[in-house]
Amino acid sequence: MYRPLEVVGDLTKSADVNNLIDATIKTYGKLDVLVNNAGIRKPANITQPDILQIWDQTEAINMRAIIELTHLAVPHLDKTNGSIIDISAVNAYAPIKYDLAYSVSKAALEMSTKILALELAPKGIRVNNVSPGVIQDRDKVSPEQQMAIGVTPLARLGQPLDVAKAVIFLASTDAQFITGASIIVDGGVVFNAGVANILDRPN
Repeated sequence: MYRPLEVVGDLTKSADVNNLIDATIKTYGKLDVLVNNAGIRKPANITQPDILQIWDQTEAINMRAIIELTHLAVPHLDKTNGSIIDISAVNAYAPIKYDLAYSVSKAALEMSTKILALELAPKGIRVNNVSPGVIQDRDKVSPEQQMAIGVTPLARLGQPLDVAKAVIFLASTDAQFITGASIIVDGGVVFNAGVANILDRPN
């Protein structure tokens, strides 16, 4: 059984991204699956004085780091007919106020997934996407999460395991003929996402 490898780094720094790949290959000898899960979300609207700072920081982590990590991983995934799974969000599909930088980065990631699925298919590398809705990441449910439950058809928050199961499926041989696909794991909230726009969340 493999033991998890912990590598501490800043994905906006090329040296740390290189170290992550190098440490993985040194430890396990190969790379089968790349899951691009790092990301940040800061509320932002076009009138904020710091909008460009938030934009640059968000894109640096949510898109640039993923492209750099994927670039370095592809030669190793080529040897294993590996798989890439990008973690996006339902914000890529539904416009939400105050999420300008985050939502645009996730929409860009969705397109990146599809383009790379086409580009890497001849190498036997599948590229897919999982788009979660609101996932419970702490014991206490926040007021925003409570509102999300109210507009989620399945009437609950998602759990980390809900997302993990979708990732495991896409990485497995059960999904060996699936590439360029997006699996939305959100309890149906994407269909009611417009309701969030009337919940005037402060910036």
